Formats: sequence, C-alpha cells, structure tokens
Amino acid sequence: MPVWQKAACHDGTAEGAPARQYSTDHFPNIARLLTATLGFPDADEMRGVRCQHAAGISHIATANSPWRDRVVQTARMFGVGTDNTVTACDPMHGNYRKPILRPGQAFHLARNWPRDAFLAAEQLGISTRPVLLGPVSFLALCGMTKGDSVGQGLMRLLPAYIECFEQLNNAGCFWIQIDEPILAHPGLPAATLTHMDVAWHVLSEASRATSLVLVGGGGGFGRHLPFVLQLPFGGLHVDVVHGYRDFPYVLQHFPAYRWLSLGLVDSCSAAPTHIGMAHGIVEQTLRSHRPDRLMIAPSGALSDSNALTDPDITNVLPQKMSEIVAVASRRTIARRSASIRDFCENDIRFVPCADNSVRH
Repeated sequence: MPVWQKAACHDGTAEGAPARQYSTDHFPNIARLLTATLGFPDADEMRGVRCQHAAGISHIATANSPWRDRVVQTARMFGVGTDNTVTACDPMHGNYRKPILRPGQAFHLARNWPRDAFLAAEQLGISTRPVLLGPVSFLALCGMTKGDSVGQGLMRLLPAYIECFEQLNNAGCFWIQIDEPILAHPGLPAATLTHMDVAWHVLSEASRATSLVLVGGGGGFGRHLPFVLQLPFGGLHVDVVHGYRDFPYVLQHFPAYRWLSLGLVDSCSAAPTHIGMAHGIVEQTLRSHRPDRLMIAPSGALSDSNALTDPDITNVLPQKMSEIVAVASRRTIARRSASIRDFCENDIRFVPCADNSVRH
C-alpha cells in the first residue's frame, strides 16, 4: 500500500498509532479526506517535502520547477541544448525562457529529474508524486523552425517520455502529475487538441499501474473542459479558486469513481482561506463523489507565484498547508440539510450555487 494511502485513510485513529488496512468498503468512515499539493518549488526540495509531510499533506508533488524555468528544464531533460533561448510571454502565465528547437530536433532522455526527486524522497520514507510538463504543452511553448510542427516533434519526443515513465514505474512510483498549461488558452486549434489526445493515450498506456494526474493552467480549462474529461487520466485537478466556472460542469459530469483534486486554497495570495465556505464546496462535491477519491489541494503550485515571494514566505507557506489540511478535516465539516447557497464574493472567489450556476 502506498505511504500516502496509509496516512490518509484512518477513521479516528490517534496520531502516531499504526495505520489500519485501507479498504474502499470503509470510505464513509474516513476521518480526513486526502490532501495534496501541486508542487513546492524550492532550492532545497527535500526541505519542502519534509515540511509538507509534517503538515499532514498526503500527496506531495516533487520535481516541480517555477514556471519561468519549466520549459527550459524540460528541454534539458530531453537532450535539447538551451544556449539559444529567448524571453517569451505566455498570456496566461507570464514571462518565461523559450528554447528554440533545431529543424528535425532529436530528443532523448538525458536525465530523469522526476525519478531522482522521487527516489530522494523515498529515502526519507515519503512517497511523492513527480511532476512533468506534458509533451504537447512543452512543444507548444518552445520555438520551432519553419517547416517543423508540434505533430512532427511529438512523434520524436514521445519515445523519450515513455522511457521516463518506464524508469518511474521501475522506481515504484504510484502517481505522475502531468501539467498541461496550454489548456488554459481559450483559442487552441483543433490540431493541438488532437495531438494532446494522441499523447495522453500513449502516456496512459506507458504508465501501466501508475496513475496520471492531469493539471491544467491558471484560470481553469474553460471551453476545453468537455475535451479534457474524456482524456485517459487517473485523476484531474480543478482550480476552484481561479477556474471556478469549471466547477458546476465538473460536478455534473465527472464520474464518482475517478480521482478528483479540488483546488480550494488560493496559492497566489497570502490572504487566509475561508475554511467554512471551502467546507461547503467539499460537502456539495461529496453528494455526488466518493470521499476516497477526493483530494483537497491548493489552486496551483505553492511558492510559484510573485505574490508569495515576500520575506515572510516561511510563514505564508505553512499557513497554506495548514489550510489544506483544515479543509480536508472530516471532523470539522458540518452536515447540512439545506442546499448550498450563494456566497459573498468578498469572502471567497469561487461561488457555486445550488442550481449549478455561479455568481461573478
């Protein structure tokens, strides 16, 4: 059994007591829902892992770089020289360093940083969820020479991703987080979505027993949400803070047997989360979703925002992690007989209503 399952599936067991055997037959008695982070970019990643584990986080993401470095790090991982980079601006995520791919660029797995981070955490006795940038998002965010295309590059890149997955499988990895930030772009061409569909089916087959968690970009999936829901992922992260318009559709169409990660704690602001209202969102979700398939998470990667780079970041991040655990505490969620009502936007940004509409 994975370490995170043992840590997350007690029902009233005292802190420090031996974990009970996990069984989905007992999920109504789970005292605390699963918790998760989407990444803790830090120069000393293992310090971040220990910090999250001590806070009670059960799904801990590793190998997550700050956005400005993500594309370059992925390029180096797959054997692309990064001496020739330009500063580019993604409309949804800001400035980043864009590698320029050569004509017919060849790819190979030069170094498996996600596996290395996973094994480093395993030495601490902590099983983590490595993060990779999706292959289509990576290619779309790189610069390509005339005559080359995302589709052509994808056929050369996918074998390197498959090798990466095989090494993660052999290392004993249970989850892999795939970030697809381009899904936040409303105007993606149909060809890009076709490429992503092909890539995800290939990666899903290569993952074998490892479950894939799909994470989109800031602001939610928008018009791409129906397409996203048909991809072969094991779990889906929904940013309910900044992408709250996705939430009613997810409630109505997301299967109860699939893993759902709710981003209820704002990772881009030091302002405290309204725990009571977040509990209301959880309760509304639990009416149609299994508790043993629900994870509580921040809206995006912790510490990967300009708003959280102030001198008191050491205080803000533990605050955010404690809020994640507090929202996931089943003991403090009050049962309600009435349906969820409108919430005041001054108190919380995500405001789902009983009739599946949202106030904005």
